[in-house]
Amino acid sequence: MILILSRSDDGSTNKIIDWLFLFGKKFIRLNGNKANYEIKRINNNEVIVSIEGNEINILEASSVWYRRNGFGHTSFEYTLSKNALKDVLKREIDQFYVYDQIRDEFRVIFEYINFLIETKIPNRLGSFFKREINKMITLYHAEQSGFQIPTSYILSKKEDLREKQGLVTKALKDGVYLLGKEYEYYSYTERITDEIVESTFESSFLPSLFQKEIKKKYELRVFYLKGEIFSTVIFSQQKATSAVDFRKDGHSIRYIPYSLPDDIREKINNLMTKLNHNIGAIDLIVDINDNYIFLEINPGGQFSYYSDMCNFYIEKKIAEIL
Repeated sequence: MILILSRSDDGSTNKIIDWLFLFGKKFIRLNGNKANYEIKRINNNEVIVSIEGNEINILEASSVWYRRNGFGHTSFEYTLSKNALKDVLKREIDQFYVYDQIRDEFRVIFEYINFLIETKIPNRLGSFFKREINKMITLYHAEQSGFQIPTSYILSKKEDLREKQGLVTKALKDGVYLLGKEYEYYSYTERITDEIVESTFESSFLPSLFQKEIKKKYELRVFYLKGEIFSTVIFSQQKATSAVDFRKDGHSIRYIPYSLPDDIREKINNLMTKLNHNIGAIDLIVDINDNYIFLEINPGGQFSYYSDMCNFYIEKKIAEIL
């Protein structure tokens, strides 16, 4: 049995499940955002979930793919005591403190479950404990592995920003991705101009990541899968709307398979091994002098679009590994 930890709205998971059906492999999928199961009991030897009335010990799976967080508070059936909450209000106890305590209790449970999964299931792809990655630490390790990296600054003062020229800014952690019925918010890599500095920034602002803008020929999206590398060249410089961040106009530019030089492939393998990642998306830039510049790694990065455009059949390969 294969255990898949994902979300109900993840299309890449759906595509891999299609291959699992074709291969006749048995699997269960646990969605963390809208639980399609209920956790019944947990101990060191079993994590019993109920799916459509059937109780299954997920620790008996032979393989696990950590695509997204498969567990959330809706994984349990529970009721918050109304009397307890009334007592909180009556005594003027900080409600945020109470809810933080509840959140922390859940965090301990889910860390424990994922620890058991990664300890007891032999064949693992991805990791709960490696799902979040620090961009700055990753840049450090990339440079130590022989990659060129962008000149980077973390700044919080307008006067310091004025002294730098030719910068772009991006999120230090994950970018904003917030969808509602009447709004959509995204964050992109943005070019910083003198006009933006003067009109947008206060004298001090939240510490933010700025990098020297690289004059690039094109961008590369590299998908790493247990030592196998799939590379896509993205001709983002073809249009002004995609030149700084190709995601702004990504559907109107060219994507084709790309053969990385052997030394770059070796650096990628060394870096992923050092960071203990067996799956992930890597962003590189090739500058106007043909230098390969490392940008970042996303352990849960998107791959299906590039797989489709370049006929990589990554979903099939993941299904075979599982």
